[in-house]
Amino acid sequence: MKKSNHFANPFSAWSGHRLFHVVAGTLVGVMAVTQASAMLPTPEQAVDNSVAMQANANQGSGSNAQAVNSKITASLISVDTNGQELLVPVNANTRLQSGNVLEYQGYFTNTNADRVRKMTVTMSIPEQVELLRAVSPDFPYGSADGSNFARMPLRGKVDNQLQEIPLKFYKAVRWDLEGVGLNDTVVVKYRARVK
Repeated sequence: MKKSNHFANPFSAWSGHRLFHVVAGTLVGVMAVTQASAMLPTPEQAVDNSVAMQANANQGSGSNAQAVNSKITASLISVDTNGQELLVPVNANTRLQSGNVLEYQGYFTNTNADRVRKMTVTMSIPEQVELLRAVSPDFPYGSADGSNFARMPLRGKVDNQLQEIPLKFYKAVRWDLEGVGLNDTVVVKYRARVK
């Protein structure tokens, strides 16, 4: 019986995994939101995904449409001969091993005709990796179940004592991004270690 090595092709085990959600708010006082999602890039498709989102607001007879272009990247963290950290893009030929550290980056560009007052971005964490403390921008929300979010670090009761939930149990990270101008790009990222 041949044993599958899901590290030989870093995307094969994750090809059906949802990596992030984007929720964009309207430009008016009332916030109507809708979600769009993209898959983790696979060797067969381009890493650059364009996501168009419609958020309808009840403002007389008109409505606003929000458009956000997104791009997701995964890079392997390595060190050069001078000890400087390098980000090596992950592709179909990348061979991952247990202990490798990856950096996931999400780029979200407002292509709407006006600024977006508030954008919420959620990036899920693939099962094959565990979150590390390196999360940017600061003050994200975390989730241990993928649907309920609280400010990081997450805390829970174990034997009637409030304790920090270990990062290996995190399923997703979320950021609230304020005031994204026309053609502005915001970047969110986190690092994770291959199990």
